[in-house]
Amino acid sequence: MLETFLQEIPAQALGKAQDINLDIPYEKCNEEINQLLGKTVLLGGKRLRPLLTYLMGRFFGVDDEKLDACAQSIEMVHAASLAHDDVVDNATTRRGRDSINAASSNKHAVLAGDYLLASVIMNLCKQDMPILVSEMSRVIMDLAEGEWIQLEAIDKKNYSVELIRNIALKKTASVMSWCAVSPAILSQQSDEVISLARDFGVHLGLGFQLMDDTLDFGGTSQKDANLDLDNGVISAVYFEWLQNNPLKLEAFKDGANFKDVFTGEGLDEAIASIKSQAHANLDRADEILHELARKVKTEKSFEELEKDLKPLSFILRFIGRRDF
Repeated sequence: MLETFLQEIPAQALGKAQDINLDIPYEKCNEEINQLLGKTVLLGGKRLRPLLTYLMGRFFGVDDEKLDACAQSIEMVHAASLAHDDVVDNATTRRGRDSINAASSNKHAVLAGDYLLASVIMNLCKQDMPILVSEMSRVIMDLAEGEWIQLEAIDKKNYSVELIRNIALKKTASVMSWCAVSPAILSQQSDEVISLARDFGVHLGLGFQLMDDTLDFGGTSQKDANLDLDNGVISAVYFEWLQNNPLKLEAFKDGANFKDVFTGEGLDEAIASIKSQAHANLDRADEILHELARKVKTEKSFEELEKDLKPLSFILRFIGRRDF
């Protein structure tokens, strides 16, 4: 699957994403903080978010150099959220290595994440486009609110389909939307096109998160499979299972520990349902891409636009089939 991915994605965009410079672009940067980030949350990863930003920029006709700050910023914001999540989740590993809090301390992890967010805002301010700063501020607020809502759900056990969707919108879809919206802004698209770009990111993000929730059961995930349950987090798969077992759901909402009510019987059915929902969102994202091709302001021919959409459509299919 990886070999096919490399064949389908333009080499230039893939190279830009993989080689992206994630050093904090500030001449007076605290090197100890930069080094801690570089060996933990900024190390490795798929670089999907920068790749999407460059591919969407290619579609909208934006030069790669103009996209660099947007691509760097979203990967850094994602990394900052990982630093904070590792503290909230009491994590010990990430991507097979020590998590940032294990490599240093909870206090250092929080401060490093905050420092990274501040550097993102500072760098975007240098682009002299206040709307980009406003859009990124919205993403950061959504990430914080999504984590807050999730913590409330853990305490109150008030999970619902709508609540789980809202968490995914805040914590995943907001980030993916930036990858489409920021290139649309840079290319000075209409409000309608920017709105469509945002919707593309929403459905991509929902599909990505729902697929991610199924990967904990595939045996190839690098995540600590029991960490979410230890912290009281109920994924879309687990909630689907609870809905299919009303008595178990009632016991859980009455205060029972999920591990005490979970039997595993019928889990495959729950996983299949969540995968189906993920595919529906990814299909809708693909439909929106072709709507964008009809409405985007550009000098490209429709055939050229469709060619630029092919790697994006492939990524959607790849996400729907991925097992890692």
